[in-house]
Amino acid sequence: MSTNDPELYFAEDGAPRSGLFGDIYYSLQDGLSESRAVFLGGCHMPDVWQGKSDFSLLELGFGTGLNIAAVMQLWAQTRAPGAHLHIFSVEGFLMSAEDAGKALANWPELGDFTQGLLAQWPKQRRGFHYMDFPQWGVSLTLGLMEVRDALMQWQGGADAAFLDGFSPALNPGMWGEDVLALIATKVRPGARLATFTVAGFVRRGLQAAGFEIEKHPGFGRKRERLEAVFAGEVVTRPERPRKLAIIGAGIAGCALVHQARGLGLQIDFYDSDGVGAGASGNTAALVTPRLDAGDNEISALFADAFAYAGQLYRRLCPEAIIGEGVLQCEATPRDASRFERIAGQAAFAPEDIELFDAGEAADVPQAKGLTLNTALWLRPQPVLEALLGGEATIIAKITGFQARPEGGYSLVSDEGANLGPYDAVIFACGEGVFDMDYAARYDLKPVRGQVECVADIAPLESALSWGGYAIPLDGGFLFGATHERDDRGTEVREADRARNLDSLAKAMPERGARIASGPFQSRASIRVMTRDYLPVVGTVGEGVYVMTGLAARGFCLAPLLAKALLAGIIDVPSVLPVVAESLLSPQRLERVSSV
Repeated sequence: MSTNDPELYFAEDGAPRSGLFGDIYYSLQDGLSESRAVFLGGCHMPDVWQGKSDFSLLELGFGTGLNIAAVMQLWAQTRAPGAHLHIFSVEGFLMSAEDAGKALANWPELGDFTQGLLAQWPKQRRGFHYMDFPQWGVSLTLGLMEVRDALMQWQGGADAAFLDGFSPALNPGMWGEDVLALIATKVRPGARLATFTVAGFVRRGLQAAGFEIEKHPGFGRKRERLEAVFAGEVVTRPERPRKLAIIGAGIAGCALVHQARGLGLQIDFYDSDGVGAGASGNTAALVTPRLDAGDNEISALFADAFAYAGQLYRRLCPEAIIGEGVLQCEATPRDASRFERIAGQAAFAPEDIELFDAGEAADVPQAKGLTLNTALWLRPQPVLEALLGGEATIIAKITGFQARPEGGYSLVSDEGANLGPYDAVIFACGEGVFDMDYAARYDLKPVRGQVECVADIAPLESALSWGGYAIPLDGGFLFGATHERDDRGTEVREADRARNLDSLAKAMPERGARIASGPFQSRASIRVMTRDYLPVVGTVGEGVYVMTGLAARGFCLAPLLAKALLAGIIDVPSVLPVVAESLLSPQRLERVSSV
C-alpha cells in the first residue's frame, strides 16, 4: 500500500476525523477561518509575496486540501501578473477524493479551487504527484509518503511553511526534532513558518533548528499559535530569464513550451522542419513507463512521470487519445516473476497495473503478462499542437550558439543568421543534438527505428507490447519497431519491414499471416539513447540546457522532465526527487578525454 489509511470517518457534526490518530482535520468552529488565521495570516500572506515573480510554499499535512485551496484563492486574487506559486505538500495518510469532496463542500466560496484540486486528486500510490493550475499561476507537488522520506527527497528552497499535521500529542512522529531540523534545511533564510501548536518540544525543536519563534493568539479553542522566521542572511532570488529559446519541435520541445507558457515565460521556439517532423511524428504513440522490478529510484521516476503525463493528456487533449489500456506480454521466462514484483510496487496504484493470464487477452490468447490499465495510446500530432497552445514555430536550422559580450546568447542558423538575444537556451532537438558542438562531450547514441501501418479487417482490442508493439488504428494498426544503433538513416528499408513482420508473426501468428502482403505505410526516424537508458536533463554550460535521450518513452517522460528543467532555470525547487536529479544529469555521460 502506498500511503497509510487514515481510517477517516465523518462524525455526527459532519467534521472529518481520523480514527487512526483520534483527531480532527480542522477546527469545528470554522476550518476555513482557522486556515486563514493560523496559516495564511501566520505567514503574513499576501504581503510576503508582493513583488515576487515566484514564491515557494512547503506544507506538512495536506489532509483535506483546505489550506491549499485557501492559499490558491488568495494567490490568484493578489499575485503580480505572471507570478507563479510553487507548492510542495506532504501527506502520508491520503484520503479518497470522495471523502475530500465531502469535507470541502462546507466552503462553497472556495468552489473553483476545491474543484480544481479534486479534479486532479491522486490515487493511492507512493511517490510525487503533480497538479497544475495555470489559470491561477499555481503548481502543486504532493509527496505521498512518510514525512521524513518526503523531506529528504525534496530539493527544498521554500519561502514559507505550514506545519499542519495531527496534534503533536497524537502524532508525535511528524513533530520530531529530526523532522524540524529537516525543515530548516528546506527553507530559505527569512522564510516564515506557521503552525497551530505551541507544544514545548515543538518550540524547542524549531529554535534548535534555527527559527526565531513568537506566540500569537490562537484560533477557536486554541489559546495560542506559533509564528516563526528562519534566521540567516536573506539572499535575493536571481531575476527570471527575460527570454528563452527552445530548439526542437518534438514531444520534448513542445512539452517545454507548454510548461514555459504556464510559468509566464517569454520564449521563441525553433525547429528546422516543423512540429512533429522527427521521431515524435509517428501515426500513433504509447504512453507507458519503463518497468523496473527493482522498485528503486528509477522505477519511481518513471511511475511519477507516467501518472503525470496521463493526467495532463486527459485534461489538455482528450481528443488525441485513441484508447486506454496496454497489455505488456511476457517475452522471456523470467518475466513472470519480474512482472509479479512490478505489479506489487507501491509506486503504482493497485487498480492501474495487474497481472493477466493465458486466455484473458483475445488478441494474444496464449500470452501472460501485465495489464497497464491507465496506459494510453494516442495520436502524437494533436498532442503536440495542444502542448504548443498556438505558439508559433520559427523554421530555422540551428547549428550552434554564441555568448554575447553583454550577457546571454545568440543562436546561429545554417544560413549564418544570429538570432536572439536570449538569457537561456534549451536544446530539445532529438537527433539534432548530434549536429551541436557540445554533443561530442557526452556519450549519446542515435538509434534508428522503423514502424509500419497496415489495414486489417479484425481490429485489435488493445494496444500490446512484447518487445515489439502494436497500436490499434481505425481500420488497422501500427506495429514495430526496429532498433538500430549508430544509424541515422531515415529511408524506408524492406529488410526492416521484414524484421517487424517477423516480430509481429511471433506474437500474433494469425494476424501476422493475414497482413503479411500489405500494403504498408512505413516510416523511419531517429531517437537518442544513453548507455544507462535514462534521459539527459540539465545544464551543459551556464545558461545552456539540454533535454534529450528520452528514447521510446518521450510521451511518458517529457511533461515531467520539462517541468523539472524549467524549475532549475528559474531557481525554484525542483519537482523531481533529489536522487532523480543526479540520475539525469548530463555530467554522468561526459566522455573522459585521453591525453
